[in-house]
Amino acid sequence: MPKKQERRNGHAFHPIMSKGGVHEKTEKAKRKAAKHEMNRKVQEWLGRSSSISLAA
Repeated sequence: MPKKQERRNGHAFHPIMSKGGVHEKTEKAKRKAAKHEMNRKVQEWLGRSSSISLAA
């Protein structure tokens, strides 16, 4: 006699549900933050105020 299969929640294993989880910043946002941080460090190293920007 075949073993009876357990009933599973069809919604819990739906492929679209695999998109969930921790939300991360986009690659564009990461690049922008890195660029901003680098410019901030350069300005600090040059001894200038942070209001002056190298990227004109």
